[in-house]
Amino acid sequence: MPQPHLCFVNSLRTWGGAEVWFLETALALQQRGHRVSIVAQPDSELLKRCQAQNLEAYPLAIRFDGAPWTLAKLAHYFRTEKVSAILTNLTKDLKAAAISGRLAGVPIILGSRESDFPLKNKAYYRWYFNTLATGLLVNSNATRDTALQSAPFLDPQKVHLLYKGIDLDYFSPGKSPHNPTVGFAGQLIERKGLSTLMEAWSQVEHNFQATLRLAGQGPLMPKLQAWRQTLQYPQRVEILGPIEDMPTFHSGLSMLAMPSLSEGFGLVAAEALACAVPVIATETSSLPEIVTHQSTGLLIPTNDSEALAQAMLYLLNHPPVARKLGLAGRQFVQKHFDRENTLQQLEVLTSLSPERYPS
Repeated sequence: MPQPHLCFVNSLRTWGGAEVWFLETALALQQRGHRVSIVAQPDSELLKRCQAQNLEAYPLAIRFDGAPWTLAKLAHYFRTEKVSAILTNLTKDLKAAAISGRLAGVPIILGSRESDFPLKNKAYYRWYFNTLATGLLVNSNATRDTALQSAPFLDPQKVHLLYKGIDLDYFSPGKSPHNPTVGFAGQLIERKGLSTLMEAWSQVEHNFQATLRLAGQGPLMPKLQAWRQTLQYPQRVEILGPIEDMPTFHSGLSMLAMPSLSEGFGLVAAEALACAVPVIATETSSLPEIVTHQSTGLLIPTNDSEALAQAMLYLLNHPPVARKLGLAGRQFVQKHFDRENTLQQLEVLTSLSPERYPS
């Protein structure tokens, strides 16, 4: 019997939480002895990182729904490489991979929902998600609820909750920061609530001598740089660009601010908690499933700079409370988001484990 082969399909060119999870999960499964590959967009950051890590990767442009040349190339790859399970990222990816997978005889085809945006209740969606796909993975209860409410055609038994697991050896508590520091990490886009953070920090800097560290890249970089020059203490705002060593970044923080307007899973929040760093997050998407108010962090309304400022000032003025929240956060992640549990679930869902090979 041939070795099972799980193929991830992700056509995004940008580098975000979903791409981090796809790559890290593929590498972890490979380390467990499984054959794993990734279909990625040519010249994408995901493809470059796969190649740098010697992870099997197939560059393929997925641009147009139902493009025959794309379907033919994908089906050929799935068939010749004996792919036994497919896990897709975007709906666009599922549209291409599901048809190609069926043509190639792949028995397990899983879509995924990386955010709690509604699914379209249309006939062709029913065909893709009910007939072609064998299941749908969701990253939170919030995403599951939105998917089922917006798409009543989905079979709830085929919608599987799979939280994004955290490597608890890699993300672990470090030394307490020397100076009070608030951090932000993510794409520099409006959806991450950066306008709220900028407004809130303008209040914080007048009431507390602390540093703000911003990690990430994106189209709002020029706006952030211009805003920093308007501050009374611009030297206290550090715009770091993309960060590779996230555990070190987190260990230098007193807290993480995550004022998102919407989220996928909110991977960076779980990573910060694993490092015993409390998180201030908005009450949106899956974030309340990661951050428990007044237990592992603080929850605030979206688009509320006053609430964010008050939350940051409260934790800055009460370091023992912040430390207590962070330590509780570490315990919460250990219980709910341990990567080993996620990998075991994924092995079952994709039949990677030897005793669960498809017959």
